[in-house]
Amino acid sequence: MKKVLISLSTALLVVILALTMVGCDKSGSIQKAYENEGYTVTVIDAKDSDALKTLLGEDAKDEIDKYAVYVCSKGLITVSYVKFPSADTIKEVLGEDGYKKATESGFVNGNCYLLVPSLAGANDIFKNA
Repeated sequence: MKKVLISLSTALLVVILALTMVGCDKSGSIQKAYENEGYTVTVIDAKDSDALKTLLGEDAKDEIDKYAVYVCSKGLITVSYVKFPSADTIKEVLGEDGYKKATESGFVNGNCYLLVPSLAGANDIFKNA
């Protein structure tokens, strides 16, 4: 009986941990929100994004493979966002004050950061996804 309880507890813990880890990544829901609004979403190599390189600085260029850059376009409207490894990584890059300001203005959603915002209301899609 004791082995059954230990096995059941371990399995339940693994399932909870897996759901928690999956719940942290918002890039898929953001991508679907843009696609539902008629945007074309393209994932580009993070090494090709000058805006990301500028944001990360020289220190993080060795770790740039951990990031993904999404470009959403519809006609002349283009928005780019970055999928960070975690929300904590965004805090490290932006600093505590920068992270707070970005969150208040809707530029942070989960582990994603709105890298190149748009003036045409496409930011609301990112914020509400």
